[in-house]
Amino acid sequence: MTQFILALCGLPASGKSALADAIKKAMNSNIEIVRTDDWRNNSYYKNWKPEREGPVRAAALDKVTELVIQGKSVIHDDTNYYTSMRHELFKIALENRCAFGVIHVTTPLEVALKWNSERPDSRFPNEVIERINARFDLPGRRYLWDNSLIEVDMSINETDVKVAKIVEDIQNLECVKEPEQVLTTSSEFEMLDDETRKCISRFLEDNPSLRGNREVSRIRRAVLNRATQSMMSGNDVCELLLEELSKLL
Repeated sequence: MTQFILALCGLPASGKSALADAIKKAMNSNIEIVRTDDWRNNSYYKNWKPEREGPVRAAALDKVTELVIQGKSVIHDDTNYYTSMRHELFKIALENRCAFGVIHVTTPLEVALKWNSERPDSRFPNEVIERINARFDLPGRRYLWDNSLIEVDMSINETDVKVAKIVEDIQNLECVKEPEQVLTTSSEFEMLDDETRKCISRFLEDNPSLRGNREVSRIRRAVLNRATQSMMSGNDVCELLLEELSKLL
């Protein structure tokens, strides 16, 4: 099996650590898990400040590099909610001739907030989780290397099935290579993003009872992600979006 770096991405308290443990157990091989939580203690959460996250992330990336140089495969357990964060891990894989994969943990915001409240000590402020959710860069929006191998909602009881699929996908990974392929240009993405927002606005005018429904936003993001990967036109993406939204009626 090719040495790899696996980047988990998802909201805080969404079940990423449990998934990382399950993957490592299922693979039973030379794999290390690097968790950014290992650089946070109880007082860190009680006095949480955004400027303290940079050093934590840098330390975790240094650890990933160290382990990869030692010949180990690594699961990086963090939110990785920006494309740039995942790209830092991709670069380590590229520089060390490893395979690279992304797993998107899609546990809903309301579930993550509930699980976060149940943590005894390591709670993130709710507003931080909500802000990450609002700013989340969906995997695969622009680059082929950033496509997620699979999406996993940890609130659904199918972890064993998902882990088996992840293990299969990991075994088929190949070493990453340049160039990084762009799926859409920034202007094309902005056009699709604008079209989906206009489509949502028209839909909500006709269906005001769905205003504030989180499923509407989730569906828009999912359709936008699919559209950027398949190079859909503005008309096609709106047609697909309306088709998905109609399921809420």
